[in-house]
Amino acid sequence: MTACFCTLAIHAPYRHRARLLCADAPEVPWVILTDDPGDFADMNVRAIRHAPTGPMAADYLTKLPPTGDGRGAAAYHDKRFALRAALENFDTAIYVDADSRISSLPPTGVFPPGLAATPFVQSNVAEHLETCGSWRLPIFVELAQDLTGNADVLKTAGWCHETLLAVTRDGRESHFFAAWDRAAEFVQSRGLFSGEGGVIGLAAACAGWTVNYDALNEIDASIQHEGGGPKG
Repeated sequence: MTACFCTLAIHAPYRHRARLLCADAPEVPWVILTDDPGDFADMNVRAIRHAPTGPMAADYLTKLPPTGDGRGAAAYHDKRFALRAALENFDTAIYVDADSRISSLPPTGVFPPGLAATPFVQSNVAEHLETCGSWRLPIFVELAQDLTGNADVLKTAGWCHETLLAVTRDGRESHFFAAWDRAAEFVQSRGLFSGEGGVIGLAAACAGWTVNYDALNEIDASIQHEGGGPKG
């Protein structure tokens, strides 16, 4: 099986960080979705021009209500396009947030089919919303009913910490991305710009996938995520 790393780098602060990230692991293939592919012309990466379909850091900093403080982290649903692009030529796409650094990357190995997420959060969507941003629950109930016809899926779909994800093709990835497309439009149309991990978990459930919280452990141990919210 073959694996490719990918990231989303929109606007200068994230393009700068993505350059550092890719330089940390030059021995693996990279796909970068970016508003300026020319910023990566000197690097051995596949840089793809991308016009955002959802809010980016600049929007969170200037147009949208603040994230954090119980409201949840900023959601970047456009990372699904980076995963899709990486899967065009590889069996597994590994998404890493651009504001991350890698040290001593281990061999990628073989990934189980479906979705793997960093084990930082290991709870179902309902459980996570009870303790983090419970104000979002009514919209997630609507979303679950829209996607599956039954809100009970919130109790079985796994929350996916969105800073590190891997999707491995098994023939059902089209259902996963179609559900994520629909869900992203659904929540954003209702003014919900956080809860990305719950959306991803519901999309996985729509594809018949159970989130794997073990497959990325070794890679996760080599990654340091800057975090801290949107960067200007």
